[in-house]
Amino acid sequence: MSKLRLSFLLPLLAFAVLALFGAIALYSTLSGSRDPAQLPSVLVGKPAPQTTLQRLRQRDQNNDNSVTLTEFRGQPLLVNFFASWCAPCRAEAPALEMISKDITIFGIAYKDRSEDTAEFLQQFGNPFQAVGMDIDGRNGIRWGVYGVPETYLLDRNGVVVLRHAGPITRGIIENTIMPALEDLGS
Repeated sequence: MSKLRLSFLLPLLAFAVLALFGAIALYSTLSGSRDPAQLPSVLVGKPAPQTTLQRLRQRDQNNDNSVTLTEFRGQPLLVNFFASWCAPCRAEAPALEMISKDITIFGIAYKDRSEDTAEFLQQFGNPFQAVGMDIDGRNGIRWGVYGVPETYLLDRNGVVVLRHAGPITRGIIENTIMPALEDLGS
């Protein structure tokens, strides 16, 4: 009988410990005491991964079928991974529109369908110079994307200077991105 009780209590205890850790993580995130931007990135200080993606084709465009990261060399660049199914991506849309006046933004639609991406951009605005489709998420893996939205600042030579996980806000722009951009001499 004690073996039966022990085989019932051990999994229950393990579940309780996991639930406690999950609750602590959720509380930290919701209260703002955990900053998702503190997730490490091995790319900072290194050249951005070679990126060639199918270009999102919108109705009135006659563009090439692909877009590459090298098209933006010679200027600082924000690379923003987003998706139409991502609620925080919707929340960051006004901030991206605001910063698009100061820097070119290359959008990468992460694990999304082109129809859904086009509808998202029509509804929330399109601050991107170009949008590439990372349909299977392989480019996101090469970039080390934890989840969307995720944004990288590249210098003129394509070296990753900064990574921000989570939605871009006015505060992130003013306190993180713009100072880094000024350090680049832009």
